[in-house]
Amino acid sequence: MMMAAPLTWPADRPDTGRRRFRHPANRYRHDHRTPGQRLADSVTGVFGSWRYIVIQTVVVLLWIAANILAVALRWDPYPFILLNLLFSTQAAYAAPLILLSQNRQADTDRVKAEHDYQVNQLALQYLIAWHRSTHGDDCHCVQDTEPIVEGMLITLARKL
Repeated sequence: MMMAAPLTWPADRPDTGRRRFRHPANRYRHDHRTPGQRLADSVTGVFGSWRYIVIQTVVVLLWIAANILAVALRWDPYPFILLNLLFSTQAAYAAPLILLSQNRQADTDRVKAEHDYQVNQLALQYLIAWHRSTHGDDCHCVQDTEPIVEGMLITLARKL
């Protein structure tokens, strides 16, 4: 008597050195990136971290303290115009990279939604097949509940 091999998830399989993602949207997002998309993702990953915020705050405080306390070395006096210029330059480069990353996230969300819809359609087909095998082909349960389901869908559509 032969025994079937146990089912394994991709995460349970031996590591091949490459990161595996279970969801198709994650595979789509990470496996098909251009170098520019990788750069945008890594930069926005840094800009959106607490570590970056803390380091930048410390640097700004040191900059201001050095310019206020070191009277002889004032390379950027009180209105801190050079510091403001650095912030403007940083924002000019960061904003497009953040927008690129957000657009990629929107694409990923769209792929996830499409995948979820396909999974739901498959689950519905399995439920219909299970219902027919349990109740028989002459069962009218689904037709009898159709007006109730239609009402629920209309109510849901109004809320959206």
